[in-house]
Amino acid sequence: MKTKKIFISFLMAVQVLLTTGCNDWLALTPEDSVPKDEYWRTKEDVASAMTGIYCGLLSSGVSRNLILWGEVRSDMMAEGRYILNDWVYIRRGEISSTNSFCNYSGYYSVINNCNLLLKYSDLAFNNDKSFTLEALNEYKAQAIAIRSLLYFHLARTFGDIPFPLEGYSENSQQLTIAKTSQSDVFKTITNHLEEIVDNNHIPVKYSNTNAAMNKGYVTRYAVDALLADIYLWTGEYQKCVNVCNEVINSGQFALVAVDKVDVESNDGEIISCASFAGGDNLFQTLYVDGNSVESIFELQFAKDIANPFYSYFVNSSRRYMIPNDSHINADIFVPTAKEGMSGSYIDVRKSIATKGGYMWKWAGVSYSGSDVFAASEDMTNNLIVYRYAQILLMKAEALTQLAIESGNQNQLEEALALVDEVRNRAGAVEATEFKRELNGSIDAKQLESYLIEEYSREFLFEGKRWFDILRNSRRNDYANINYLMQTVTNSVYSDKVYSVQVKYRDYNSHYLPLPQYDIETNNLLVQNPFYDTSNK
Repeated sequence: MKTKKIFISFLMAVQVLLTTGCNDWLALTPEDSVPKDEYWRTKEDVASAMTGIYCGLLSSGVSRNLILWGEVRSDMMAEGRYILNDWVYIRRGEISSTNSFCNYSGYYSVINNCNLLLKYSDLAFNNDKSFTLEALNEYKAQAIAIRSLLYFHLARTFGDIPFPLEGYSENSQQLTIAKTSQSDVFKTITNHLEEIVDNNHIPVKYSNTNAAMNKGYVTRYAVDALLADIYLWTGEYQKCVNVCNEVINSGQFALVAVDKVDVESNDGEIISCASFAGGDNLFQTLYVDGNSVESIFELQFAKDIANPFYSYFVNSSRRYMIPNDSHINADIFVPTAKEGMSGSYIDVRKSIATKGGYMWKWAGVSYSGSDVFAASEDMTNNLIVYRYAQILLMKAEALTQLAIESGNQNQLEEALALVDEVRNRAGAVEATEFKRELNGSIDAKQLESYLIEEYSREFLFEGKRWFDILRNSRRNDYANINYLMQTVTNSVYSDKVYSVQVKYRDYNSHYLPLPQYDIETNNLLVQNPFYDTSNK
């Protein structure tokens, strides 16, 4: 945890307003009485604003939804001991614009702060002769990247969204803006990110010794990861391959190693499996200590602002969500047929993800024990936004889609090798191996489906599942909607499966409704048509 403390200390040192931690910054509100030309005067003011943006990402209104929007409509979670009504409505397919999961105000607060920095940081540059153009461009690039990340997440969750690129600084200002189409949002943020990369305005790293700085700030490789993700959604597969290669060839990242041991199966076969020590190292390095060699960008939590998931995943008397173990054990981590081993033979990702009715990678204090975090303030484990394993799988997905178009077996072989690299690290069992055709060739559509399964095993409870299913379902004008329909059988109440599947035939239902408050206060904002009751 030492590097995390160094990172927080560095944030404190480079700014003026934050003197006691992120909680104090998050408690601040815009002051109408502070003119912009009195605040944006020095490079320290811009540094302070940048720190505020990063602190804003830690707020529960952002960090919570970075995970939950990708999970609550998927098939990996079940209800815990405490009934959270708004989630029950989602699981019943009865989503309304007043549902608390549809609140995106935290996102727009951070976006507005990004817009303000982009709008006013030139004032400080012109006033402060010690403020270099390189530093100015670096701050702007970080703000653009963070804004783009949040807009990407909003557009995947809500579809067409308000898309302001201009900041407002006074409480009295009311943001009134119409929606922008999802496709135009994707196009605009792609252009912005590509410009950052082309102009070399964002560094590949911030420190030669402090990993937390390089993982906690947005780097060139975090931008590459975000671009790769967007390219998969927009069907620009060769571009996705190219930016993934930038990360792979950088030499800055690698999968966290997992030691292996040889075990003997009931039929005498010797199999290399993840050792207990290897599982412990993966859990501790990736999910407890954080800022590992595998991490590309992660949110840095600490005692003064812990991550927001205690009530959702940990509190033993009031836990909202637990693993959907019946589905996970039967369909995701398919049991091995090689029983009677002279040692353990498991996919280590299963024991890392779920244990004792907990989402263990969030709740567990250690891999080996049974203790969970005792209090919310103890949950300082980081939130990983992008890591190297996702780069490998995104490249594999892009190659698979290129091969579906071209029939190129070499691309499929390369894609499968990338998947196997991720699987071999985890000691994945033979029951979930890819099955080639009788002639040894690879069926591209089968590999597409296999990749979805592998995403689910690797990123269980990391906020990816719903988006992975939706991205693959909507491709080629929803040619693969069966992926989404199958998910329904494991994610909603059994008596609601048919009705939700009928609803999903309306593609607008795949996105959440815009918050009712915004619809009522912004006369230019039109509700997602699936949820618009004004004409019903």
